[in-house]
Amino acid sequence: MTKPGQRRIMIQVWTPLLKAIKRDFKALHIGFDAYLNELLTQEIEHLENEVTFRNSDEVRKRIESRPILDKKKITPTLDEGLIAHMNEVLTRTNIPRESFFHRVLFFLVAREEHLHILKIDYDKRSDNSAKPLDDAWGFLHDPFFPIRSRNDNCFYTIPCFPDKPIDRSGVNLFSFNTAISDEYWKLMNSELEDLFVTLGLESPNSQNQGISN
Repeated sequence: MTKPGQRRIMIQVWTPLLKAIKRDFKALHIGFDAYLNELLTQEIEHLENEVTFRNSDEVRKRIESRPILDKKKITPTLDEGLIAHMNEVLTRTNIPRESFFHRVLFFLVAREEHLHILKIDYDKRSDNSAKPLDDAWGFLHDPFFPIRSRNDNCFYTIPCFPDKPIDRSGVNLFSFNTAISDEYWKLMNSELEDLFVTLGLESPNSQNQGISN
């Protein structure tokens, strides 16, 4: 039963990621809905401050054209004010809501080897205090601080997921990117162009131009 001022929303989450989330939250004895509500309240503020541009329609189209088929539905209970704020910010920045949720959830359970594969720098130092509960609260309140502290306070504008399968399963996690600036977008596509030239193939962009002509 939801409390006044709250309501359920439906989210489709990559099944292996959802299993990892449930496993870790159960081990820590943390209520998922309550924690997610508090975390997203902080994170949508971080995103709003960090993402000062709007995704181009081309970027959004690429993100949404890489769907993850193996997903399960969850219906967390969130504050209505948070839901409205998320909708406003994500609409203004042209970020798919599923990409936002997937990025947050993925990096909650990502291990060191995942960050290494994605080439994301992060702070490995540990400045623990004498009070363990203070340390636990700090990590849970701002779990992505180690990444932000080594990337100019950035987290959402780091386009770290490549547009290709990550392993033998063939899963493409490109849709876990949230905000890609025009500069990064040109760089990503120029690297693809260079690859086609090296292989002596006609690039997709050239093919599209030929069709339009």
